Amino acid sequence: MHRSLLLLALFSTTVLADSGSPVIDSATIDNAGQQYHGNVMVNQAAGDQQQQLNSRAIAVGTNANASTSLTQKINTGASTAIDAKAAIQGSSFSNGSGMLGVNQSAGANNQMINAVRLSISATPQSIDDSVLSQQNVALSPNSGSSTHPGSRQVATSDQAFTGSRGVIQVSQSAGVGNRMANTLSIRVAD
Repeated sequence: MHRSLLLLALFSTTVLADSGSPVIDSATIDNAGQQYHGNVMVNQAAGDQQQQLNSRAIAVGTNANASTSLTQKINTGASTAIDAKAAIQGSSFSNGSGMLGVNQSAGANNQMINAVRLSISATPQSIDDSVLSQQNVALSPNSGSSTHPGSRQVATSDQAFTGSRGVIQVSQSAGVGNRMANTLSIRVAD
């Protein structure tokens, strides 16, 4: 009887390995972060070569200047034969207050940045696109010719984030080679 079970287990593993199905990457947040307060930063990734960053710069003073300079680089290739799903479910991050940054990705070679700069000063300040820098992600040389390009799914519950106040930054991605940036710069002068 033990030999039969071992043979069945080996057969099942072989069948799954030879099926040719794409890889499945799944990231799920379910009913998390409810009634948050303050500065909350969440990074969740499923897959390979994910880069995620939540950055906060706050400065207060006569010549205060909150500064951010963020760079992400990926130089390795990735296959598009990936089934990827990213989901924020239930009442996640509902009824909270403060500064919330959520990066969620599934797949490969995805880059995400949520950045906030806050300065309270008499000195003028500005932000431009050169403050945030990202390099293009590299796909595999035959990425466009895959026989199994994979499926992509991103879902956010209609109850997620309800009743929340403050700064809410969300980057959500499923796939290969996606780049996202949410930036906010606030200057309060005397």
